[in-house]
Amino acid sequence: MNDWAPSSILLPQGPPKPFCLIQLNQPIVHVHLFERLWANATIRLCADGGTNRLYDAFENSPEKRDKHLPDEIRGDLDSIRPEGVTVTRIEDQNSTDFTKCVCLMKEKEAKLGIKDLDVVAMSAIGGRFDQTIASINTLYFMKHEKNRHYVLVSDENLTILLDKGIHHLQCSEYDGPTCGVMPIGSPATITTKGLEWNLDNTPCFFGGMVSTSNAIAAECVVIETDSPVVWTSELRPENVK
Repeated sequence: MNDWAPSSILLPQGPPKPFCLIQLNQPIVHVHLFERLWANATIRLCADGGTNRLYDAFENSPEKRDKHLPDEIRGDLDSIRPEGVTVTRIEDQNSTDFTKCVCLMKEKEAKLGIKDLDVVAMSAIGGRFDQTIASINTLYFMKHEKNRHYVLVSDENLTILLDKGIHHLQCSEYDGPTCGVMPIGSPATITTKGLEWNLDNTPCFFGGMVSTSNAIAAECVVIETDSPVVWTSELRPENVK
């Protein structure tokens, strides 16, 4: 599945494909954006300390807080405060709370008789650098799931992983213009269309050429790569109304 529309998760009428929202352990800065994602999600989960972030976002509005209770909380519970809802503790230090929630989502899919929900991880990038890398690593870890898209949402970006092949990315008023194509993990030879500074069969690698601070110049961006690359585009929360 190489057609992408990452910002469609923010459409007021809902995205074309249902998704599971996972709140991670970073502050919710754009509450109105979070509320749009919450309203659009089919399953809503919190990863351990993400529960604290959800509680804090609506601390001054008990009515709204009561309307934003996750379906379940999962993690090793080393970060959660006493406030919250029923939780499931998993004693597994070899997986992150993010991946624990992905496993929980799959359990809920089976119970609900649905499959291949996309995954939207809120507050996935920012804060501690090692947690950011862990979130990006999860994209690589899950890239074999060809029928499921993973989207990382931060205060300023939408981030996805593009596996080897040709990808069409539909852009909207919610993302851009700033963007980047980054070969994290291994070198990649990249060709693009629809960017202000396109790449033409360009070898990209850390220590050499990396396309950061680029700009979206068309409604559809085409990226061809011979190795997995991370695509990130600027998020425009001011357009979510």
